[in-house]
Amino acid sequence: MVHIEVRPAAVDQVKTLLNGQSPGVGVRVYAQPGGAGCCGGGAGAVQFGMAFAKARSDDEVVRVDGLSLLIDPTSTKLVDGAVIDYVEKLNESGFRISNPTLPEPDAGGQAGGCGSCGESSAHGGGCACGSG
Repeated sequence: MVHIEVRPAAVDQVKTLLNGQSPGVGVRVYAQPGGAGCCGGGAGAVQFGMAFAKARSDDEVVRVDGLSLLIDPTSTKLVDGAVIDYVEKLNESGFRISNPTLPEPDAGGQAGGCGSCGESSAHGGGCACGSG
């Protein structure tokens, strides 16, 4: 069973965004190894993302505060232990995904992970890695 913490601000924002979606749509949470500089790491860092989707037969469905989080088999190990938050600051707003259970990236970026989805003047917005 995958464990994901979704902070209250993120729950509220996702529920607001889900209002415009088709019935049966959940939130896919995924991770990809290789961030090409993500969080100060290199090609071995982990990058997180989110998207609205319908569950596939091989997804693990995690229910958190009324939300259905969909995790594909290749993301399970990297997503387990993740924290999803929503931040609104002057220079950044959007979803932030981190996994404190992953090791910190070393100088070569061989571990660790972060993710940021939303508007960010410093990072160009969209779902990708961000800092700060």
